[in-house]
This record gives sequence, C-alpha cells and structure tokens, in this order.
Amino acid sequence: MDSQQALNDRMVKFIGIPVLGALIPNLTGLISNRLYTISELVACYLFFITVAFLVWEGNVRLMYFIRAKYPWTKKGYYKIIIALFFANIVYSGLISTVLLQLWRYCSHETRPGNEAVINTVLIIIIAACFITNIYEILFLTREKEVSESRVEQLNVAKAQAELEALKNQIDPHFIFNSLNTLSFLITRDPKNARLYNDTLARVYRYILSNKERDLVLLREETEFISNYFYLLKIRFADAISMTIEITDLSAENFLIPPISLQALVENAIKHNEFSEKRPLAINVSIHSDYVIVKNVLNRRETVQPGSKIGLSNLDNRYKLLTKRNIIIENNFESFTVKLPIIRF
Repeated sequence: MDSQQALNDRMVKFIGIPVLGALIPNLTGLISNRLYTISELVACYLFFITVAFLVWEGNVRLMYFIRAKYPWTKKGYYKIIIALFFANIVYSGLISTVLLQLWRYCSHETRPGNEAVINTVLIIIIAACFITNIYEILFLTREKEVSESRVEQLNVAKAQAELEALKNQIDPHFIFNSLNTLSFLITRDPKNARLYNDTLARVYRYILSNKERDLVLLREETEFISNYFYLLKIRFADAISMTIEITDLSAENFLIPPISLQALVENAIKHNEFSEKRPLAINVSIHSDYVIVKNVLNRRETVQPGSKIGLSNLDNRYKLLTKRNIIIENNFESFTVKLPIIRF
C-alpha cells in the first residue's frame, strides 16, 4: 500500500527496539545483572534487542501482509483486526518463547522455573499488540489523508473541467451574436459594416488571448467592454449608452473573470426594449468588493432567442473560481448585477 510504504518509522525503531530490549527483561526479572560480567551483559542485551527487533519487525511485516490480503471493505476491516490480533499473539508468543528459553538455558540465572520467561513473553505480547495498534492508527490516518487528497484533486479537476466547458461556451455564443449583427449591417449599412468588422477583430483578439485565463485585471476587462460596446453603438446608435465609473487606479488592483462584463451588457441588450426616444442606459461602477452593472429596466414582451448561457454561465464561473455567487437585484425599474472582485 502507498500509505504504508510512505510511513517512515526508522527513527522510532532505532529508539524503541533497544529501549524495549533493555527494559522488559529488567521489569520481569528475567535477568539478574550482578551475575554477569560487563562483556556478558553486553552480549545478553544485544540478544534481547535482537528478540525485540524480530518481534517488532515480524509483526509489522505481518500487518503489511494481512492488510494487503483483505479488501478494504467494512467486513474486510474486521477480518484485518481479528487476523492481526491472532498473528500478534501467535507470532510474538512463539518467537519470544523459543528465543528466551534458549537464552535461559545458556544464562547464569539460578532461579528455578519458567515464571520469569512466561512473564516476559506476556509483556512482549502486550507490547506487540500495543505497537501494532499504533501502526494501525498511523496507517488509517495516512490512508484518510491520501483519500482526502485524492478527493480534493478530483474536485479540482472536475471544477477545472467545468470551468473550461463554461469558458468554451462563450466563444460560439459571442460569434453567433456578432455574425447576426454583421449580417444586418452588410444589408443595411455597408460602410459601418466594415468599421464593425475591424472593431470586431480587435474585440475577438482579446477573447482569444484571454480564453485560457481564469482571471484578468479589471482594467483589461473595462477596456474590452468599451471596445465591445462600440460595436453595439455602430448598430444601435443613440438608442443605447454606457457609463463606466471605474478609475484606472482602482482597476489595476482588482481581478475579474474575462468576458464577464460583456455577458451582462449582452444580457441587458437581449432582455430590454429601447429606442432613441427611450434609450437603454447601462452603468458600470465599483462599490465595496463588487463591480456593479446596472441598467434601466424596460423588459421586452418577447425575449430574443438565445443559447440560454448568460447569467447562469457567469454565476457558475464565479462559484468555481471564487466560491462566491453573483448578486442579482431587480426592483422593476432597474436591473442590477453585482460581480465579486478579487483583490491582489
């Protein structure tokens, strides 16, 4: 398992195995230190440390084997716990009993009976179960972290895919509306049709250069919307107007999704009746942490057919990028959309 392999327990073993190898025989009375010379004591404790190493390392490898054998289901997890419990007892008890009995026969101990060996084996089994439980907790914690990381990566990938899909929707939507306008001008006003075509090229250059970006400077977006609105003025003349109340200084300090202001202006054009006698006025400003786009409301009786992207697209883009929604206000005299801006 990746999570198991990622665990670095070298330092724990380096400290824990010698400590257990030296501590347990003294706690259980297995060894009487006064009966041995210094060199013999060193040999004895090296033997005990070897026993501790074999018990520790053997139980860890058993855990790896058992966890790899059983699938990670709720039922499988119970099998892992039961198997580990019996593996701890059988392996730890068997290896420690054989090795400690061998040591006792070769030692200088004078006390009769095997009580000290039995007590030592029991302590080793308890210690092995405790250590295995610690490993299990570490493995579960690591696997939870890995699982959460994978889920987060999947969510990010999903959000990015959704964002790309939403951004890709803008291109055909913009082309569709632009070609309709150009077709109208070619038949009605060929001179302005050429001007419109040249300006359209500059506008579309902005879209091509920023379609891969999630955020742009507010200054860049306001310049784009000014050019875009000029295209609208070619067609509608004095029937529409737009005021941008954003200074260059403030526009340099904020970020906004590209082509977001265009979506709101386009939405106002599509849903409102307007003429030179009753023009459509659009205002773009900054207040608090929002870019506010407001237009006079004079709804069409029949809305122009469209791809139904508009505000839904914009709201989805904001949720994916900033986890914030756009704010829409409609008081039947004006229609206002507030776009959250990002400071940097």
